[in-house]
Amino acid sequence: MILIPFFWNTSDENWIQFGVFLCSGGRQFWSVEDTDTDDQIRAMLEENGFPVMEIRRTPVGMFVEIDHEKIKLSNFYMWYEIDPKTSEEDVWRTYKIPTALWSDPVFKEHWWRTSGVLSLSEGFGDVVN
Repeated sequence: MILIPFFWNTSDENWIQFGVFLCSGGRQFWSVEDTDTDDQIRAMLEENGFPVMEIRRTPVGMFVEIDHEKIKLSNFYMWYEIDPKTSEEDVWRTYKIPTALWSDPVFKEHWWRTSGVLSLSEGFGDVVN
């Protein structure tokens, strides 16, 4: 089962910041055993610096919302710090999205298709919107 830590930061009225945690240089999602419980996943994530807000299981995978106010992003590699073609580092990939555009369903659908996130996991947009 795939494991997808993510966060939304809507503290700026003009911009939404969306972050998703990826492994293998940003090319893959984490994977966990199907038998891992929510408590086990929560404990593993929190031990590694991910303040968990909510865990959602779907047929696609396990989506874990992270508290953007508590996480220390400086403790992690960011997408812009690595070479995604050759790196094996686990990274946060963040996106800044204009708030005015995010309310447009056509823009939102197009963004999910072109961001590269859905190519890793179909259905992600339905869970985190």
